[in-house]
Amino acid sequence: MNYAVKTDRITTGGVICDKRPEQTVDADIKLPDYCPDIQKILKCRMEPQIESRCIAGDCLEIEGTTVVRVIYVDAIKNSIRCTEQSYPFAISENLPGSPQNAAISTDIRVSYLNCRALSPRRLNIHGAFTVGIRVTEMTDSHVCTHIKGSDIQQRKQSAEFSCLTGITQQPFSVTEALETSQNSPAVQLVVRSDIRAANGEYSISSGKLTYKGELLVKLLYLSDLDSGKAETMEYSIPFSQVASLSGSVGENSETVVHMEVLSSGITLRNEIGFDNPLPVLSARLCLTVLSYERRSTELVTDCYSTLYCTETSSAACRLPLLGKRINETVVEKNNVDLVDSSVSRVIDVWCESGAAVCEKVGAKAQLRGKYNICVLAEDPEGSVIYTERTLEYSRDVRALSEDAQTDSVVSAAVISSSYRISSEKRIEVRAEFSVTGELYETSVINALTGCTADENAPCKRDKDAALILCYAHKGDDIWEIARAHSTPADRLRADNDLTDDILSDDKMLILSTAV
Repeated sequence: MNYAVKTDRITTGGVICDKRPEQTVDADIKLPDYCPDIQKILKCRMEPQIESRCIAGDCLEIEGTTVVRVIYVDAIKNSIRCTEQSYPFAISENLPGSPQNAAISTDIRVSYLNCRALSPRRLNIHGAFTVGIRVTEMTDSHVCTHIKGSDIQQRKQSAEFSCLTGITQQPFSVTEALETSQNSPAVQLVVRSDIRAANGEYSISSGKLTYKGELLVKLLYLSDLDSGKAETMEYSIPFSQVASLSGSVGENSETVVHMEVLSSGITLRNEIGFDNPLPVLSARLCLTVLSYERRSTELVTDCYSTLYCTETSSAACRLPLLGKRINETVVEKNNVDLVDSSVSRVIDVWCESGAAVCEKVGAKAQLRGKYNICVLAEDPEGSVIYTERTLEYSRDVRALSEDAQTDSVVSAAVISSSYRISSEKRIEVRAEFSVTGELYETSVINALTGCTADENAPCKRDKDAALILCYAHKGDDIWEIARAHSTPADRLRADNDLTDDILSDDKMLILSTAV
C-alpha cells in the first residue's frame, strides 16, 4: 500500500556548471618597426578578457581575447616603452539539458606567465590562465511535507530558505572619450590601464531595475615619445543601465545585483580639431540580478505505521538561505623594500587584486584574498626599476553555526592605492579594496520522498498487555523508542510527562500497546 504524499515545490538556484578550464598561451612577439629595441623587461602582464558568452541549446560558448602586454626599458634612450599582442580563445562546455533561464558568471585567474627576450626585438611568451565558469539555473524540486494516513506517525523538520523568483542578465557597452585637463600632458602612448567598476546604487520600480555606477580608470602613459616621460591620470566615468526584471519582485524580495567588467581597453583616436590622439575607453559590462523571497517549509524526515511494517525512500534536499551580504572595505598598509637599488622618484604604484574567497573556518565565515603591489620608479642615476610583492589579507565576516554548510560568491577590486617613500630603499604602500558578494548558508536535510506499507506484515506487538514498561537511558531518542514499539511518539510523551525529544536521565517508560 502506497500512502498519499503531499508535496511543496521549492525553487532555488541550482548550479548546473561549475568548471575551471585552463587556456594556454605560447607565442613569439616581434616588436613592430616603430618600437625601439629592448634593453630590460620590467613587467609582462597577461590580461584575458571575455568578448561574448551565451547558451545555445545544451552548450555554453565563450569567446575572448588574451592581451599580452610587455613594459620594458628601451635600449636607446633608457626610457619606458610597451608593446602588446592579442590572442583569441574559445571555450565550449556541454550543459545538462537546455537551460532557458540561467545566469552565467566567469572568473579569470592567471596561473603563470613566463616572458624572456630571445633578442632585442623578439620575445617568447609561455603562460596559462583559468576561466572559472558558473552557470546558475532556476530549478524546481518537490519535497514531502505530509503523508496521509491515520496510522502514520511523522517526524518533521522546519527549514527556512531563499526561493529564487527571477534571474535577469543583461550585457551592455560603455564608450567614453577621455579628455585630458589643461594641466595634464597629452597622451602619446598608453603603457598601462586599470579599468574597474566601483560599487553602484540601484532602485526598483514597476518591474524595472535602474543601476547607476561608475568606472574607475587609471592610466600610465607616455606624454613624450622622444624622452619617454611617463605620466599618470585618473578618471571616474559614470554610467547607468535599466533592466527589465524577469520573474516576480515584491516588497519582501531580496535582490542580489552583480556588475561585471567582461572586457575593457583604451585606444588612441586621432580626431579632427585635436592636435594629439584622444584616449577612448571601451568597456563591455554585464548586469546580473537574482531575485529571492525568504520562505519556510516543513519536511517529513521520517515516518512509520503503527499497524504495518513500512519502507521509506528519501533524498538529500539542499535549502540555501541568503545570509550576510558581503560588502567589506579592506585597507592594507605594507612596505616594499628594494634590495639591489635605491629609489629617487616613483613613477607609478598600483595594486593588482587576485582571488578572493569566503570560506567557513571553524564557526566563522572568513574572507581571504591575495594582491600584488607593483612599483615602477627611478633610481638616483635615472634608470627605471620595477619591483612587486605578493601579499594576503583575511577578515572574519560573521559567526556561523557549527553544522552550517556555506557557499559564497565574492569578488575583489582595488579602489585606490597610494604610497610614501619612507627611505631610499623602502616604499610604504596603502591599498584599499572593495570586496563584495553573498554568503549562503545551506541546510542539507534528508527528506522522505515516499512511504510504502505491507498490509500482509502487521507490526509485532504484545496483544496480552495494554501497557508495557521500557527502561531507557540518558540520551535516547523518544522518536526511536516509539518507532521500535509501533506506538505514537506524542502518546509516549504524554503518558510519561516528557517535553524534550532526548532523555536527560535514565528513566523507566510506560508504553501503550493500544492502536
